[in-house]
Amino acid sequence: MTVLDFERLVRTEHSARLYLLERCESAGAPRCPACSREKLYVVEGGKRRRCARCGHTFNPFAGRWLNAAKIGAREWLWLVKLFELEAPATVAAAETGVSYPTVLKAIGAIRRAIAGASGPGHAGCGTPRDRMRLSDLAAGEDGPDRIEAVAEERIAFTMNVGDDCLIMTNRRLECPALVCCGRKLDVVDRGNSFPRLRVYCSAKGFWPFAKERLVKYHGVSSEKLPWYLEEMAFRWNGRGTPLFESLLDRLCAYAPAAPPGPGYRAPRSKTSSATANESFEPSHETDTS
Repeated sequence: MTVLDFERLVRTEHSARLYLLERCESAGAPRCPACSREKLYVVEGGKRRRCARCGHTFNPFAGRWLNAAKIGAREWLWLVKLFELEAPATVAAAETGVSYPTVLKAIGAIRRAIAGASGPGHAGCGTPRDRMRLSDLAAGEDGPDRIEAVAEERIAFTMNVGDDCLIMTNRRLECPALVCCGRKLDVVDRGNSFPRLRVYCSAKGFWPFAKERLVKYHGVSSEKLPWYLEEMAFRWNGRGTPLFESLLDRLCAYAPAAPPGPGYRAPRSKTSSATANESFEPSHETDTS
């Protein structure tokens, strides 16, 4: 998408909203978030939808990753563009006029959407346990003469990115190299960037690309680290190509449904649920942090 094409999309809230609705329909047919019925009526001048079966009224982005932040369509498109350009959250907040906490929420939704319905990587993700091994040899020796499985509690995160394999363990695992899917992986980060983790990977390829970007955050919590790594893998696999439309496709997809909390009641037939589904309107929040 050229700069001129993007400028035409974000010229008005109406044009941006129509574009997002079109992308959402391509990503998945609109359906009622209460009963999954696809027969819907357009109400309130196109701002909301009503289910023909249960009468549930909701905004057309309900259930999708786009619904994670209450901001307008123009702001969403700008935030996706700035995310593609790797602009910091502080810059994105200043340029769009959206509050910093809301920008963080939107960027978090983008990262979760990149990972998709399966969620972020976890111990053993993409790597069979019987093929994840460690060598107890001293550094510098030619090859392993005894290889044994890595203890489950020592693995923090694993993932395969193309031909590369990434394994992150806690620092208690003192081992010069791991063997993953037949490939020897050396320690490429001994906890300098992530104090509680040791990173095993090939010295070239994905890890240098990811580390260059991760160090700019001055620390990432262990809970959020998998989401950041999923983002780095997405950028690595799409390097050299525009990512804007691919990011929108993921944001417009349906997010996995969260389990209902205690005391939850499904909306009654032919009534609207105003508290659970708020209209998709521009945010007028200001950053007070």
